[in-house]
Order: sequence, then C-alpha cells, then structure tokens
Amino acid sequence: MATHALWQADVADFDAWFKVFHEDVGARKAAGIVDMNVWRDPDRENHAVALFAITDLEKARAFFDSEELAMHRERDGVAHITVKLLTPA
Repeated sequence: MATHALWQADVADFDAWFKVFHEDVGARKAAGIVDMNVWRDPDRENHAVALFAITDLEKARAFFDSEELAMHRERDGVAHITVKLLTPA
C-alpha cells in the first residue's frame, strides 16, 4: 500500500520558501520522500501545502522529526506545521 504525506505550514514569504523547497529535493529524496505537488492557499498567500509519496516510511518519519529540518524551519520562517501520513482505504 502506498503511503503519502500531506504537509501544511505558514511561511514568512511563499516565494522565498518555494525556492528553498526546490533546492532541498535531494534531501527529501534521500529520506524516501518524493514530491508530488505543492499548492499555495489562494486565501492565505503565505500558507503552503505539499503532497508527498513516501517510499520509506521510517526514513521519512525521521526526516520530518529531524533537528536539521527544525533548523531549516526556524531559519526560513516556517510555522504551524502539520504532517499527516495517509494510506489508501
């Protein structure tokens, strides 16, 4: 069964965040996280939503919980993060 992750957060500046997001694709891939889509909330211009396919659940969980990612979030003005893991019904 395929696992996906729905990630949402408020970002200080969507365009700046999106640039860094693209630069970090290799780190996500190494953690078993494959980018599927990214959206900007039309009613909250600095609210980002991303959908990922997860190829390695344990690596992905470790990545989402990592201290390195926490430092990125703080540096890049990312707050109110939610990550929801999903499997097909």
